[in-house]
Amino acid sequence: MTENSEAILTGADPAEVWPLVRDHHYSGRMPGSIQRCYALREPGGLFGDTGEVIAAIVFSSPPTRWSEPVLELSRLVRVPGCDFPLTKLISGACKYLKINGYDLAVSFADWTQNHHGGIYQAASWNFTGKRDRANDGVLVDGVFIPGRSCNAKWGTRSPEKLKSRLTGHSVEAHYDEGKFLYWRALSKAEKKKADRLGLECLPYPKPRTA
Repeated sequence: MTENSEAILTGADPAEVWPLVRDHHYSGRMPGSIQRCYALREPGGLFGDTGEVIAAIVFSSPPTRWSEPVLELSRLVRVPGCDFPLTKLISGACKYLKINGYDLAVSFADWTQNHHGGIYQAASWNFTGKRDRANDGVLVDGVFIPGRSCNAKWGTRSPEKLKSRLTGHSVEAHYDEGKFLYWRALSKAEKKKADRLGLECLPYPKPRTA
């Protein structure tokens, strides 16, 4: 692994990021409605180009509706052995977002996965509360299928409709344990947008202790 100072942060194509998400992110899948991807790369590719992708960050349009446009940090991943600080990766990506005209980013920490958002706290993002439990997909024969995947595959995420379509299979609604919502205004002026959206600055939650 290269020294941190030698790694290079660039834009990326989703296809370049996909192998890292597939192999090293707990979800094992890419989000829908991808807007921007950034990759941390090893130096030393051919003809002065960059080398292997060792960490990546993906921003997408949120699956839930907002009254004003926001961008969601939906994947953050690195290969084992990469010790580049994820806080620096987030900070660098946010600078690129600002240059490209984006003004507000949000992200959810999934309590179902025992994530409380420690990385966003370390990156000085604001915490605005915990979302209630939500239906995030279905269990088909005991296997979790995300809501977006259900829509793409069967045209619906409704457990009742899927029960009628997937005869011979067990179908049950799946609920997460709630998610912690963090946000960051990409410029001081855009704090007003956060205010309009009702995004607060609350004390950080603590990790699960048992």
